[in-house]
Amino acid sequence: MKRLFSSFFLTALLSTLTLPALAATFKAGETVKVTAPLNDNAYIVGSQVTIDQPIQGDLITAGGTVFVKTSIAEDLFAAGGTVFVDGNIGGDLRIAGGNLVLHGTIGGDLVAGGGTVTLLDGSSVKGDLIVGGGDINLGGTVGGNVQVRGGQVRLGSMVKGDVDIQAENITINNSVDGSALLVAKTITLDPGAKLMRDVQYWSQMGDKQFADAGTQIRGKVTFDPDLQPLREKKFDGAGKVAGAGILATIIGIGGFLLFSAALVIVLLVLLTKSFFMDAAKFLSKKTWTSFLYGFLFFAATPVAALLFLISIIGIPVALFISTMYSFAIVFAKPVTAIVLTRTLELRRGYKWGKPMIMLVSVLFYVALKIVALIPIVGWMVCLVTILFAYGAVVATKWSKIQKVR
Repeated sequence: MKRLFSSFFLTALLSTLTLPALAATFKAGETVKVTAPLNDNAYIVGSQVTIDQPIQGDLITAGGTVFVKTSIAEDLFAAGGTVFVDGNIGGDLRIAGGNLVLHGTIGGDLVAGGGTVTLLDGSSVKGDLIVGGGDINLGGTVGGNVQVRGGQVRLGSMVKGDVDIQAENITINNSVDGSALLVAKTITLDPGAKLMRDVQYWSQMGDKQFADAGTQIRGKVTFDPDLQPLREKKFDGAGKVAGAGILATIIGIGGFLLFSAALVIVLLVLLTKSFFMDAAKFLSKKTWTSFLYGFLFFAATPVAALLFLISIIGIPVALFISTMYSFAIVFAKPVTAIVLTRTLELRRGYKWGKPMIMLVSVLFYVALKIVALIPIVGWMVCLVTILFAYGAVVATKWSKIQKVR
């Protein structure tokens, strides 16, 4: 009973002290799909990410292909090769990638950078719209101002504020209630275009650009030769902004995950004495037995929990087993990192203090995360390593329970 209480206390303490790391939902893998509503912030990374359930907080996601087909109560930060967003965003939408397709209602600002950026008709941006890219196609309505830097730009949005567009070619086919600053080699006003206030521009046609505009421009038209250098400062392809956006998102997610793991490692090292060294000794002496125990632990524990659920009296036990199993999965890499650290210390004959153990464990954790990024082989290597480490941990824990008896 004393050991059971100790384990429960350690679990509760970890849950409380790691609240900043666990107050949000973390998901990572090759293919990640959110299948249930989330009430907290969500951080999701994967080769293919699909989110089709509501999220009540912020969503930060990155992947090769990202599909967000639901409502996000607060802000959405997304980066990927292809990103498709279709839903209502309560706050800002900040997005970067190769091909971006957006549809829905955005309660705040929209900031996007990509090779191809498409805001579909029927969309609504309540705040400002800031876009950089190669091929930009904007529809829907924008309640604030519009700022665009791109190659080919088609403005089909109904804009309530001002517009500032600098591109190779600009085509406008909707109304702009505010003033307009347009800089491009060619500027085209389609029949549906209406510029309701003053227009300041530069184009290769010079002051003849809007000679036939008629009532499509209600304000004063000014050709400004001094704007010509601005076209050289146009958004230079999607690569810079998209790459910066993707890098910033991945660094943010990675930093948060690293901080969370480091916190768990520090707590586990501080709250245990010789436990992980004993696990390292078992792993060194009985390596393949450790692997077998690890495999049985991860394979048999869910089955045991289900068996306990058969009877009403077994439900509390099943819930306890499920909780401990969940913590084992969440803390798999940090625990494995500590076991690897103590094994290295044991085999090399080092005498490390706790600060050094913590540091090396964090480095092992980072190494595991990097290896996991290698397609196919990476996650297999990580899985096998975790099975070895957890087998030693399970065997050590069982041995200590037996001694108490």
